[in-house]
Amino acid sequence: MYKFLLIATLLPAIVFGQTPFRPCRNGGPTPASVNIEGCTALPCTVVSGVPLVAHATGIQSRVATATVEAHIVARFLGLDVGFRIPEELRDACAVGISGASCPLSAGQTFDYTLNYAMELPLTGIIAQVEVGLTAADGSPITCIEIDAQIVS
Repeated sequence: MYKFLLIATLLPAIVFGQTPFRPCRNGGPTPASVNIEGCTALPCTVVSGVPLVAHATGIQSRVATATVEAHIVARFLGLDVGFRIPEELRDACAVGISGASCPLSAGQTFDYTLNYAMELPLTGIIAQVEVGLTAADGSPITCIEIDAQIVS
């Protein structure tokens, strides 16, 4: 029985090239699917300084918002390692959102693409990476976590 459940859970990710993910610790909505290029199983290998391309599809905003801010937090053993998304990528309305434009209305569905060469402060570790989008009022629009093997 357990083998069937494991296969049923992993098969779509393998067949469709999707990346498995977890909802964020703080909760919040998740996208319908996530595809991190080159990653179909956790931990994803992330090479410091090499572009990471991630596509999230089927994100539905629960609130109306004029702006959407992207964030990334990397943790090792539960401790924040201090990585933050650069200022030029924080405005998700300007960089990343497709299939819609800001302002977003409540119930509106869109996709988001992150394409960034991250210079990560630590290598040789498996970090928990949180990626999310937040509305102007601080409400979470979407948030996921993955495990990432950071290499140089």
